Amino acid sequence: MESLRMVWLMFLCLTCSANSFCPEQCDCQHQHLLCANRGLRTVPEARQNAMDILTYSLGGNFISNISDFDFTRFTRLLRLDLQFNKIEHIHPKTFEKLSRLEELYLGNNIISNIPANAFNYLRRLRLLNMNNNSLKKLNQNVFSHLDNLVKLRLDGNSLEILQDAIFKHLGNLLYLQLESNKIHAISGSTFINLRKLIFLNLAKNNQTSIHNSAVFAHLGSLTTLILDENNLKYIGNRVFQMLQKLSRLSLSKNKISYIGSEAFGGLYGLKELLIDDNLLREIPYKLLDPLVKLEQLDLSQNQITSVHPHAFKQLTALKVLKLKNNRLTYLSGDTFAFTNSLYSLDLSNNNWTCNCRLKGFKRWMSLAHAQGRLLTVFVLCNNPIGLNGKYLDYLTDSEMCYSHKAQSLLNFSKGSVVDVQSDQERILEVENMYTDGHLDQQQKPSSSPVPVTSLSPRSKHLVLQSSSTKSVTVSPSQWEALESLITARETLDVLTPSTTFPISSKSERYYLLKSKDKLVQKPLITDPCEFNKLYITNLTVEEVTSTTATIRWKVAHPGFRNTVHFRVLFDRFGQSVTFHRFIYVKDKSEWVTLRELREETPYIVCLESVIAEHVCQVASRDHCLGVLTLPPKTGPLDMQHFILILSGTNAFLVLLGLIIWASKALRKLRRKRAPVNVRRMYSTRRPLRSMGSGVSAGDCGGFQSNRSRSVMYQLNEADLMDFQSDRLMDINLRREDIGQRYGD
Repeated sequence: MESLRMVWLMFLCLTCSANSFCPEQCDCQHQHLLCANRGLRTVPEARQNAMDILTYSLGGNFISNISDFDFTRFTRLLRLDLQFNKIEHIHPKTFEKLSRLEELYLGNNIISNIPANAFNYLRRLRLLNMNNNSLKKLNQNVFSHLDNLVKLRLDGNSLEILQDAIFKHLGNLLYLQLESNKIHAISGSTFINLRKLIFLNLAKNNQTSIHNSAVFAHLGSLTTLILDENNLKYIGNRVFQMLQKLSRLSLSKNKISYIGSEAFGGLYGLKELLIDDNLLREIPYKLLDPLVKLEQLDLSQNQITSVHPHAFKQLTALKVLKLKNNRLTYLSGDTFAFTNSLYSLDLSNNNWTCNCRLKGFKRWMSLAHAQGRLLTVFVLCNNPIGLNGKYLDYLTDSEMCYSHKAQSLLNFSKGSVVDVQSDQERILEVENMYTDGHLDQQQKPSSSPVPVTSLSPRSKHLVLQSSSTKSVTVSPSQWEALESLITARETLDVLTPSTTFPISSKSERYYLLKSKDKLVQKPLITDPCEFNKLYITNLTVEEVTSTTATIRWKVAHPGFRNTVHFRVLFDRFGQSVTFHRFIYVKDKSEWVTLRELREETPYIVCLESVIAEHVCQVASRDHCLGVLTLPPKTGPLDMQHFILILSGTNAFLVLLGLIIWASKALRKLRRKRAPVNVRRMYSTRRPLRSMGSGVSAGDCGGFQSNRSRSVMYQLNEADLMDFQSDRLMDINLRREDIGQRYGD
C-alpha cells in the first residue's frame, strides 16, 4: 500500500513537471504551491493547472501591490498566505474568484485601507488575519459578507475608534483580537450581534475607564476578556454583569486606583482574575463576594496596605493567591481561614511587622504547613529591627511580643515618635556627634547638665551595660532628639545581642572580606537555583536514632553580600503529598536535627536555599538523601510486657487442661463401650489353656515336627468368643462334658 502511494506521488510530480504549472521561483508539491521567502516583488504568473492548487504561500517576500487578476486561475484555493510582505493596497476584485477560500493571511504588511467590497466574495472564509498593519479606520461594510468567519485578528494596527455595529454581520465569530491599537472609546453597540464570541483581547489600548455596562452587554458567551496595559483608572459598578460565562478577566498593568463596590457583580462563573501592577491601596469588604468560583487571584505589585479580614471569605474555591510586592504590614489570622483549597500563597516583598498582632496569622500558617499545604509561603520580617531578616513561622510568640513592647517603648519615650527602622543613619550621626563632642557648645540649655546614664529606658526587662557618666551641655531641642535617639540605639543593642554584623549606614554598598592581605568582594547571589547548584556541598546524615536524625552540609563560600537561609524538607517514602513538612535553619548553622520520626521508617530529606523570599521553582534533587531510622531499643521488661506474657501463659495452661480433660473423657467412653469378658471361668480339675494362646484344638492333636515353632497363627472368631458367666452356671452338664466342649 505504501509503495502504491509513493508511485502515485511520483506520477503526480511528473505530471506537474510535464504540464509546467509551477513558476520557476517556486516549489510544487501535490496541490501546494510554495513561493515563500523567494525575494519576489510581484505575484508570479499563474499557469494552466492552477485550479488544482489548494494552498498558496507567498509570505516573506517584497510584494507591494495585489492586482485584480493575480489569483483568477486559483478557483479551488483554500488557503492564501500573503503575510510579511510590503503590501500597501488591495484591489477591490483581487479575491473575486476565490469563493472557496477559508483562510486568508494579510498580517505584517503596511495596508492602511481596505476597500468596502474587498471581502464580498469570500463567503466561506473562516480565518482572517490583518494584524500588524497600518489600519486607522475600518469601513462600515468591510465585514458584511463574512457570515462564516470564526477568527478575526486586527491587533497591531492604529485603530482609534470602533464604529457602531462594525461587527454586526459576524454572527459566528469566536475569537476577536484588537490589542495593540489606540482605541480610546467603545460604544454600547460596538459588539452587537456577537452572540457566540468567546475570546476578546483589548489589551494595550488607550481606554481610561470602564463605566458603561452596555459595552459588554451583547457578549453573553464570552469566556475570556483581556484589558491589560490600558490607562484604566476606574472600574464602575456592574460593568461586567452580563458576562455570566466569563472565566478569565485580566486587568493587569493599568492605573486602577478605585474599583466600585459592585464592579464584579454578575461574574458568578469567573475562575481567574488578574489585577496586578495597578495602584490599589486596599481590599475592602464584599468587593470579591460575587466571585464564588474564583480559583486564581493576582493582586501583586499594587500599593495595598490593608486587607479586610473577611475580604476573601466567600472565595471558597480559591487555589492561587498572589499578594507580593505590596505594602502589607499586618494580616488577620482569619484572612485565609475560609477554605482548604488554597495551595499557593505569595506574600513576598511586603513590609511585615512581626509583633503580637501577627500571632493569629502565624498560627494559621503553622496549621496550614502541618496539613501539607502552602509549602512556599514566606513572610520575611522587616520590622522591628531586632527581627529584621527573619521568617515569621520561625519566630516564637515571646520573641514577637517582646519586640513589640520594645518598639512601643521607643515610640512613646518622651512623648515623641521615632522611626527606628528608617532612622538608623540618623541615630549613628547623632551618636557620633555626641561621642566626638561636635554638639554646639554655645547653645546652652536653661537647666543644668544631665548625665547620659539617666537616659536609660525605664523598664525592668531591659538591662543595659554600664558606661561612664559624661555631661554635655546642649540646647533643649537637641537634647530631646538626642535622648530619644540614644535610648533607641541602646535598646536596639539589648534586643539584638546575637547580631554578628554592625548596624551600617545605607550609603555603604559593599561588604569586604579580608583574605591573605587582600580585600575580596563577597559575591551577590540572587538565584536560589544557582546557589543550590554551586554552593551546597557534602550533604550527609549523622547520628541516626529511632526517632531523630542529624543532617549536615557545607557551603562552598565563606560569605555573601545578601542573606541566605536554608530549608530542610523531609517526608516518608510513598506519601501522596510529598514534603508537607519542612523546617528553617537558624542563622548560619549548617546542621539540623529532625525529630519525632518513626522507628524503622525510610525518609527522604532534601536541602534548598531561600534567597529574598524565593526558592528554586524546579526542586533540585542533587541535594537529597535517604534516611532509615533505627528500630526501638530493647529495654528492661515493663509492666505491659509482663502482663502480656502472663496472659499468654495462662491461656496455654487453660488449653493444656482442656486437652487433658478431653483425653480422660474419651478414655472413659471407650471403656464403657467395651464387651464384658469372662473373669472367672467354671472351675475344672484339669487346668484350662490360655484363651490368648492362638493355637486351636486341631493343632494340639496333630503335632507336626517339621513345622517351625516360631510360626504364629492369627486368632479366629472361635478363639475370641465371649461367654457369659450366668449362662455357664445354668447349664446342667457334667464337668467332664463341659471341659471337653470348651476344649473343642
